Amino acid sequence: MNCAVLENRPLAGGFFYLSLKPDQPFGAITPGQFVMIRCGDGLDPLLRRPMSVADFAPDGSRLGLLIQQKGKGTELLAELQAGAHVDVIGLFGNGFDPPRGRVWMVAGGTGIAPFMGYVQTHRAQAGSLTVFLGARSAESLLMRDVFERAHVALRIATDDGSAGHHGLVTALLEKALANETPPEMILACGPEPMMTAVAALAARRGVPCGVSLEARMACGFGACLGCVTKVKGPELYVTVCQKGPVFDAAQIEFGL
Repeated sequence: MNCAVLENRPLAGGFFYLSLKPDQPFGAITPGQFVMIRCGDGLDPLLRRPMSVADFAPDGSRLGLLIQQKGKGTELLAELQAGAHVDVIGLFGNGFDPPRGRVWMVAGGTGIAPFMGYVQTHRAQAGSLTVFLGARSAESLLMRDVFERAHVALRIATDDGSAGHHGLVTALLEKALANETPPEMILACGPEPMMTAVAALAARRGVPCGVSLEARMACGFGACLGCVTKVKGPELYVTVCQKGPVFDAAQIEFGL
């Protein structure tokens, strides 16, 4: 689908926010779903890049992407100006379950993206929503203002102690689980070590946990087999794009 660039806003630490308007609405979006975006007009880079949808219009007539500049593909996307056009296909995958009572969301890096849409979609019906946001430093905290404007409880951890808890966001979560009544759901998105730790903490307290896996993929619909991950049960291996990207954390064989 042809999408016009409405905004391309640089953020700290090599991240940027890309707002797109498709020729035709994508339709209803579930927070946690993703799109595949073409990075240039030529053959280099050849493959599309998977991007989790961040905020969006209810009918899919606008969507935002939170992107980290890592290589040539994302460098080309970072250079797009308002009024330019990009080719996007999707929507792909499943999303996070609607809230059941109180929900704690744990995010690191671009893992905050799906929770922007989750808060936007579910803040009125949830018992309460709390975001645990981790970053290397205060400068690297992404989209903090989005959650502050939504009046969502925000707990911050930074590796260097320049904002909030001094240390990992998982340590902040562990402290909260030890000293407070656990929520009805925990959701996580970010680096795999972070999600591995979140899944273990949730399992220890018996709290259902959903995780959104980040994986390299070329197609988005299971043909390339580039995003295979190991799961518990008879299937053994599944593609993240078809069966995820959101999974019950108890299903995933983390680190394998």
